[in-house]
Amino acid sequence: MLGEFAWSSKEIAVADISNPRRNRAGAVAMAAAATLLGLTLAVRASQAPPQGAAPAAKPLIPMTAASILRNPAAHIGENVSMVAAVETVISKTAFTVDQDNTKATGKELLVLAPTLNAAPQANAYLTVQGEVMKFDKAEIERRSRGYTVDLPADLIAKFQGQPVVLATVVISPALVDLAKRVAPPMTPAELGFRQMMLTINPASIAVRGGLDQPNAATALKDQAAALKKSFADVEAYFKTNGPAGAVKLAGDALALATTIDTGLAAGKIEDAKTAATGLQQLCATCHGQFRERQDDGSYRIKIGG
Repeated sequence: MLGEFAWSSKEIAVADISNPRRNRAGAVAMAAAATLLGLTLAVRASQAPPQGAAPAAKPLIPMTAASILRNPAAHIGENVSMVAAVETVISKTAFTVDQDNTKATGKELLVLAPTLNAAPQANAYLTVQGEVMKFDKAEIERRSRGYTVDLPADLIAKFQGQPVVLATVVISPALVDLAKRVAPPMTPAELGFRQMMLTINPASIAVRGGLDQPNAATALKDQAAALKKSFADVEAYFKTNGPAGAVKLAGDALALATTIDTGLAAGKIEDAKTAATGLQQLCATCHGQFRERQDDGSYRIKIGG
């Protein structure tokens, strides 16, 4: 049951005429990142939020590390997308970037990526997207559930009050998002639950699409039985594994699936149609409340849902 946009010449990284290979690599990285970001923004702009939906996220602003460091106060709270070179990898979730790493400018911007799953390469050009904040360990940990800032005490003191980008996206030159959450392997119970969903979905579609057929009672017998059994299994799963709020929805779904099964057996097609419509709406409700999409495209039951 579950834009167009452009960076001004002042905002682009300073070219290193002594290192044409680095310039070409940086240019390719920025062009690829710009294309990816442009497509993302275009898709998001074309999708109007549904009625009653939460307010739209703050816009994503093309930016450079140099601009943020030059006037931090002007950018605090902004969602930014910047292309910059990795200066120093500090920890598993922290690194600094510098707009021009051919010079020892001493001006590095801290990036914290709580979900970073692979270390970026030094000097590599990355696209980093996230919110600009003032560094405050307690506030960052409050904003990032389950995350502990893994900087040594001296660097926590050094960066206190300085600008930091709390990143949700870190795209490598190979266009791999290094901050994409990696879903843990499914437990045996979750694999069983997934199979229930894989049974319910085609059976539901078949029932809804076949109830107007003259031989519905016989043609849909197996699908109706599969729905009834699967929703009984779903109810049992939620009773054991939670979340508690899903138990009632699963029970209601089982009742509707039973009505479909008995209605077909008794030739009460209109009763089965009414139950099928109700079941579709109930599944959508359950999905909205208790299912969440993972970064890899799969779905899991919400933790604490």
